[in-house]
Amino acid sequence: MRNYLVLSLCLIVLSPMPSRAQSPTSLETQENQLTYQELYESGIPFGTFLEQAEKRTEMWHDNFGKGSVPESIQQRLESLTAKYYLLAVAIDGCSDSVNTIPYLAHLSNRSDLIEMRIVTPDAGREIMEANRTPDDRAATPTVLVLDASFHEIGAFIERPSDLQAWALGEGKKLDGSSFMKAKFAWYDSDLGVQTMSEVLNIIESNIN
Repeated sequence: MRNYLVLSLCLIVLSPMPSRAQSPTSLETQENQLTYQELYESGIPFGTFLEQAEKRTEMWHDNFGKGSVPESIQQRLESLTAKYYLLAVAIDGCSDSVNTIPYLAHLSNRSDLIEMRIVTPDAGREIMEANRTPDDRAATPTVLVLDASFHEIGAFIERPSDLQAWALGEGKKLDGSSFMKAKFAWYDSDLGVQTMSEVLNIIESNIN
């Protein structure tokens, strides 16, 4: 049984970082400049991440196991003509990561034109800082969508938009346990459809 009293580990409190480099394909670190391609290639595939997960392990496996790509999403995948990369900043203990990343793994598995790698919040710190939530938090998951040349075209931040609107509105009136219970119920009902659709919206905005 899920323990809804466990606080979400998704909210990462970080100190301010230097401003981003002017080039859209790079990000600043304290020691050197790292391109998005280099950071992506330093990440791990979802299968490896799943094997290494030490927290929320059952939920990671359950969500991936029950995940699928609806026909409406598959049709959109089949219309793609160029390569895209999903650079996901995620952590195994995050209650939002565990309810979004497994479904994005299915999305990438169903198309040769979408690939995903996962990096830790330490490695993806500046990506999180540059793509904050509507209430100004750096959070996991943050999924950067990159084109075939590893240029940034958009980001999926923390939660699907409908759930995020609820979480920052009516959800704020709930105590921690009730909030988590309602959030998990939303995710279980949606089964990743809105997450997959919103990532595809970002990709399609680059086509149109």
